[in-house]
Amino acid sequence: MNLIQLATLNDEIRNPLMVIAGVTDMEIKDSKEIILDQVQKIDEIIGKLDQSWIESAKIRKFLKKHMEIKEEEENPGKK
Repeated sequence: MNLIQLATLNDEIRNPLMVIAGVTDMEIKDSKEIILDQVQKIDEIIGKLDQSWIESAKIRKFLKKHMEIKEEEENPGKK
């Protein structure tokens, strides 16, 4: 995941949270449904994030196995 994706993810999560905060503050009628809808959106975003991490781990594992990438090459300067 790159920085642009992280920035986008940040905005995608922040938008539903702002809706939840606004609805809670204004005590809007049917606020429960609005809040639950926004919670579902956040859950979907987190699901996409989880999938990205899984795919990244699979790619790293593949590269280690087939390209003989060593731990030192991945983390230069770390011991």
